[in-house]
Amino acid sequence: MPSPSRSAASELPAPELRIFGVPALVVQGHEVPLSLKRAFALLAYLAFHPGPVPRAHLATLLWPDADEAQARTRLRRLVYTLEDVAGCRMLSSANDCLSLAAGRLETDALQFTRFARSAVASEALEDATLAQARQWIACARRPLLQGIVLGSDAFVDWLKAVSIEHEHLLARLLERVIDALARRGEFATALDLAEVLLALDAYREPSYVLLMQLHALQGHSAGVEAAYTRCADVLRAEFGIRPGPQTEKAYLRMTEDLRRLWSHRVERPGVRFAESAAGAIAYTVIGSGEQALVVCPGFLCHIEIALEHPPIRACIEALAEHFRVVLFDRRGIGMSERLRAASTPAALAQDIEAILDDAQVEKAWLFGSSEGSLGAMRLAVDQPDRVAGLCLFGALARGSAAPDYPWALPAAAYDVWLKRLVAGWGGPVGIETFAPSEQDDPAVRAWWARLVRHAASPGGLEAILAGLRDADMRPELTRIRVPTLVMHRRGDRAVRFEAGEHLARTIPGAVWHPLEGADHFWWAGDSRPVVQAIADFAAPAER
Repeated sequence: MPSPSRSAASELPAPELRIFGVPALVVQGHEVPLSLKRAFALLAYLAFHPGPVPRAHLATLLWPDADEAQARTRLRRLVYTLEDVAGCRMLSSANDCLSLAAGRLETDALQFTRFARSAVASEALEDATLAQARQWIACARRPLLQGIVLGSDAFVDWLKAVSIEHEHLLARLLERVIDALARRGEFATALDLAEVLLALDAYREPSYVLLMQLHALQGHSAGVEAAYTRCADVLRAEFGIRPGPQTEKAYLRMTEDLRRLWSHRVERPGVRFAESAAGAIAYTVIGSGEQALVVCPGFLCHIEIALEHPPIRACIEALAEHFRVVLFDRRGIGMSERLRAASTPAALAQDIEAILDDAQVEKAWLFGSSEGSLGAMRLAVDQPDRVAGLCLFGALARGSAAPDYPWALPAAAYDVWLKRLVAGWGGPVGIETFAPSEQDDPAVRAWWARLVRHAASPGGLEAILAGLRDADMRPELTRIRVPTLVMHRRGDRAVRFEAGEHLARTIPGAVWHPLEGADHFWWAGDSRPVVQAIADFAAPAER
């Protein structure tokens, strides 16, 4: 086959050298089988040196242990092999020097450099530029010339210098893009890119300040605290030092600003205390709807700290558009009386009744999540006149397994799980089970750890969960006569989906509403279907 004419060859696209990650040479859209590490090293080195480079320097760079004559011979063979495999001429030779032929090779790293410098210098990032920047970041975060090891100190030094300069430019572009995304309110993507920025240099304090700012802009005080704590932990572990004055000042300023923002924009709940035979039960009321909805919590709660978490606050405010929402801390936890008696469904039902009496509510809807559902069902059996209906989420009828109830942990396994929780108390214990979709979110982890520390002591936790292990509402399910909605996420890791199905088919007339997702916390993940289902189920009574 005749070779293409000079004019036809000049119209062909220039070969492309890709050096982000494992290097590759692409000719006319196809990757060529170039397995020579020194060929990639030679092309990359020349790409970053726009002028001619002496052959003697290149020979010593690529073959430091060979004598000059041998190294120069190897260089000639390498150039011949390279151009033969590529099927085109890419190098120019003159005055005993080598250089890339003009316009005969495109390099992804240099294309990124041109784009990034332009983007960083621009006054504002347009939509198209922002989209390009995110594509480039996905490529440019990979190491340069990954896997290319030549045993040449000079080449290692050069590659390290080029990589440092590249990472500095990448960091500036990341900061620019993160700022643009934050201005648009695209905080989830901005937070993801902030993690990329931190991966470049885990000890760079301005990156942590930027992360704190992203959380502060969303009003997430727990996120600010988590970012600062993370910075402090990294610096202490590696260098034995604290964050610098500027980082400390930024943290204190943001914390104070959020405190003021909360006090001006978010109404703190007015906590009341209902007196019962077992002690005081702390509760609060949000909203002014005609109907009351009592939220019966799981094994842990703390009214004030719970409402500091934006997802919970948003859910409660959405429910408050339809109901007077009553939140409370069950006995033994939060701000309620700290009793070491085991928590039982009957005790929780007594707590709910005491709250209804104190708030002068004759009848209420009960929203029972997790083990909170047991007390809600108990009250519906014992005092049906006080219960307008039940909305159950992630609920169960029995705390541990039985021969005819295989959808829970056996008692022995339950005790092992409980010991693990107690051993990890003070941190974000169980978050991977209760909210797997958010288990890696530093803000969520910090908030949950704080709530855990304030909600109960390890001894109190054991007492509460021992009561759950021994609870069994199965004999009472058929006695529930109030309207009942049963919601359960298919992938729930804490309470199996089958436990929800069992409730729905056993409670007379219950409406079964399966949901997608794996989070056991009802406010985690996609909480909108939960809120909407409750509002829709109670709607007939509103009219």
